[in-house]
Amino acid sequence: MAFLIGGANSEVAGYNIENSLRFDGDSYQSRDPSETGITIKGNFSAWVKFATSNTEVALFGGFDSSGANDNDGYMVFKRTADGNLQFEGGDNVYLETTALFRDTSAWYHIVLAIDSSNATANNKQRIYVNGAEITAFDTRNNLTNLQDLPMNSTAGNDDRFLVGCDEDTGGRGLFFTGYMADVYWIDNNSQMAASDFGEYNDNGVWIPKDGSDISFGDKNSFKMEYGSSGNLGLDSSGLGNSLGDNAGLAATNQTTDTPTNNFATLNPLMAGRSSTLSEGNLKVTGESDNTYDVATFGSSMKWYMEWKVDENFDGSGGGIRIGAIHEDDVQVAFGSLGNTTAKYYTNSNDGKTQFGGGNNETTGLTRATTNDIIMCACDGAGAKIWWGINGTWLDYGSGAGDPAAGNNAAPWTNAMKAGIWFPATVYSGTAASGTLNLGNPPIAISSSQADDNGYGNFEYDVPAGFYSLCTKNLAEHG
Repeated sequence: MAFLIGGANSEVAGYNIENSLRFDGDSYQSRDPSETGITIKGNFSAWVKFATSNTEVALFGGFDSSGANDNDGYMVFKRTADGNLQFEGGDNVYLETTALFRDTSAWYHIVLAIDSSNATANNKQRIYVNGAEITAFDTRNNLTNLQDLPMNSTAGNDDRFLVGCDEDTGGRGLFFTGYMADVYWIDNNSQMAASDFGEYNDNGVWIPKDGSDISFGDKNSFKMEYGSSGNLGLDSSGLGNSLGDNAGLAATNQTTDTPTNNFATLNPLMAGRSSTLSEGNLKVTGESDNTYDVATFGSSMKWYMEWKVDENFDGSGGGIRIGAIHEDDVQVAFGSLGNTTAKYYTNSNDGKTQFGGGNNETTGLTRATTNDIIMCACDGAGAKIWWGINGTWLDYGSGAGDPAAGNNAAPWTNAMKAGIWFPATVYSGTAASGTLNLGNPPIAISSSQADDNGYGNFEYDVPAGFYSLCTKNLAEHG
């Protein structure tokens, strides 16, 4: 029960994508072409992990404020609020898929290939998802023959190419929320296919290629690998076409959550939840009493996480409860998250932890407050859990917790049961907020501690034998 749906969510042999860029709904990248390239052909390819399922978001756009091109000055490739993929120019929708793409736990590989000179009308614009060409459309209006598009052109001296939004100068915005990796724009004389960017492995899973066989042309092509936190728009194609405007983006937007190593996040599709998720579904703000959030996948392996308290109530009646929930309760979780939930109370005046609706245990520490970091080590198979705060494991009276040795776990773990455990949060009060770190944090980390496999980015030492919740670790440890 790991909620692993869609493309490239398991261990991948061969080429690995090392980095992605997290877009937070108010950020984008852009480039103004210095010279005109091909305006009737172009190819966009990107690996995409959506953070929302019901928001209209742009993957990329071409914008000419002069309106000099044939489609009223802009084009956009986007996912609609309903979940369709849509290629649009001006007031004309060229393609809108029948299929919906709303999974927020998996990576999709999406390709748009444009060639208005193609002799076959239906091939003037083509969409591929996870290697397969989309052929079912709710709307199809083909490009006209040799139709120019607002891309690769300096017409009007105000053209730009946009990644992660639609129009950036007073237009609709449609700012993307989620993650992108291996973003290509290919300006050349060929209309490309998904197979130029990826391939099926022996297990029938669509995986990325390294791009070494791609011809980038000689004008405005680029590839975004997001390998440099100091230059998020660095072009790795060799053409020097870096995206110079990286609005709203910082070093913390570079991530290691990729198609070849998918990290767990919080799941916005859980029924009944009422919090606000942001920062790639890793920051939570409570909006009502007893709201809850659960991660996109869990594991029975020994996993580790951290939780930074961003804002907390001063009174004992409100705050964040961070913990884990057993697989049996995930689909029926409402309010208290069921009876098999291990929680740390940030609102407790005496540092209590709790299992289910009872078994409160005093830790002897004061309550967590703003900027504190709560640590959790969960052994699903062994039915044990350990809590810590700011680098110190809690002592329940028999000695400090020692997850690596398996000693001094929370005393009520005899009530836990073995199985798959998911990271989870519960709120009591409306203003509490915090940031979850499952190994891929949206916040600055000072010490950058990884697990024994070298994955994850944590503030404190990961106990030996415990791992971050990512698919490479799941493939090895389950």
